[in-house]
Formats: sequence, C-alpha cells, structure tokens
Amino acid sequence: MGFFHKTSDTGAVPSIINLPAAAGEYSPGQLLTVTDGHLTAITAASNTTPPYVCHSARKIETAGGMLAVNRVRKDVVYKTSLSAAAAEAKIGSKLRISAGGKQVSAGAGTFEIVYIEGTAEDDTVRGRFV
Repeated sequence: MGFFHKTSDTGAVPSIINLPAAAGEYSPGQLLTVTDGHLTAITAASNTTPPYVCHSARKIETAGGMLAVNRVRKDVVYKTSLSAAAAEAKIGSKLRISAGGKQVSAGAGTFEIVYIEGTAEDDTVRGRFV
C-alpha cells in the first residue's frame, strides 16, 4: 500500500522536495531512509521513524538521481495497511515499519495507531509517528 497523507493537525499540506537517491525503483508512499547521502529504501523491518516518504514512482538508474519526497512529520496522520495479521493492534498501540517501507507490522515501533479497520493482513490503519 504505502504511507499516504490523510490529515494533519494544522491542516497544512506537506511540501515536496527533491533529493538525491540511490539507484533503484521507488513508489509513492514508500518510506525512505538516508545512506551515504542518498535516499534509500528500507530493506528490513524498522522500529525507528524514517525521515522521508516517496512522492512519485520513479526508477533511478544512477545514484544521485533526484526523487520527489515529503519529510515525515509528527503532526500528520498517515494511512497504510498491515503487512501481516496483528491481533494485538489497537488504537494507541505502536507498530513498526515493515521491510520495504510500505506497511506496518506487529512489534515495538514509532507508528501510533489512531484508527484501525481490522487486525488481518492488508487491513487499513491510520496513525502518526511519535
């Protein structure tokens, strides 16, 4: 699915910035980190807040190609989905980012749930990074 801006505390729309990325394929809503000065995909599950969310679908052929992103913000509620069933997930609980940076999964993390559709794989959740 990916992480998509649902709402913000201030009503502000996140600004788009272009930053250099590592070679690879990126998709809208994919959470990204920075390695050696380039945006990179999250390859393993993470319990920390990644700094950027991809804004466009793009294949970067050579490291340093520019990629449109938004800064991850604590005042924004993001919509995403569960990568696997998470029976313990409920409003107020915190989940971690799944490998690939497109969903959340059970485990201690920084994505705090504010809405949950269900606890089955691919169910929609909304939350913010704390």
